[in-house]
Amino acid sequence: MKARILIVDDNAVNQKVLIGMVKKLGHEGVGAINGEEAINKLTAEKFSLVLMDCNMPVMDGYTASQTIREMELLGQIKHEGVFKHLPVIALTADVVKGIREKCINSGMDDYLSKPVDINVLDNCISSFLENKI
Repeated sequence: MKARILIVDDNAVNQKVLIGMVKKLGHEGVGAINGEEAINKLTAEKFSLVLMDCNMPVMDGYTASQTIREMELLGQIKHEGVFKHLPVIALTADVVKGIREKCINSGMDDYLSKPVDINVLDNCISSFLENKI
C-alpha cells in the first residue's frame, strides 16, 4: 500500500536521503524542516505516517509529537481523511540510554536510530501501515 509520509528533519541532506528511501519503498515522502512546519502541514494535508527527527531548532520532535497527540484529541490532525491516531516514528542519532523511553513518553510510537537502514525502515513503515490503515 502506498503511503504519504511526512519526513521531519532540519538537515536537508538527511531529509533528501529519507525522501529517496521512502520513494524507493513505493511511498511518497514530503519534507518539513522542524516540528512547527510539521504541525502546519499536518493540519492542512493528509499523511499516513510521520518520520520525526528528535533534535531540531524552532520546535523539536518531542514537543511536536506531544502537540500532535493533543491536537488529535481535538480532531485537528488529519489521517487518511478521518481523524484517528497518526503513527509517529522517532529518528535520531542519539543512542544514549533512555532515549527510546523519552520518545515513547512524548507520544511517538516507535524509534529508529540514524543512520537508518532501508530494510529496517521498510519493516517499520509496513508494520504501521498494515495495522493502522
